Amino acid sequence: MARREVESLIARLRQLSEAGAASFFSELMANDGLRRRVGKAGEQFFSNKQSFDRNVETVLDFVSIPSKRDVRELKARLDHLNGQLVNLSMKIDRMLAAGERRAAAAAPKPSATIKPRASGKRITPRSGKS
Repeated sequence: MARREVESLIARLRQLSEAGAASFFSELMANDGLRRRVGKAGEQFFSNKQSFDRNVETVLDFVSIPSKRDVRELKARLDHLNGQLVNLSMKIDRMLAAGERRAAAAAPKPSATIKPRASGKRITPRSGKS
């Protein structure tokens, strides 16, 4: 397909409405050569984009600015550490609760209350004088 045909198709696309765009794309799909070229252009675009992204990450790394990937990896690490911290906190809570139960079971039981003497005498503390 000649370059003039492609340019004329693009010029027609600019002039068409939405309904015309659908007929343009159906005509595009009917033309094998143009369809292959558009496919190759798309593949090249994605290849260039990947190369561009790598270059941007290299520049960001050079100036010590984290990339999106760095931030995502850091977030994943923080999420993992947060999960470990929650698990550790739950284990400590269980250990403290078990320790309190053991301490309560091992604590001496309160003795019976002291009953007053049957004689009815009052007991007074001794004074230093005898």
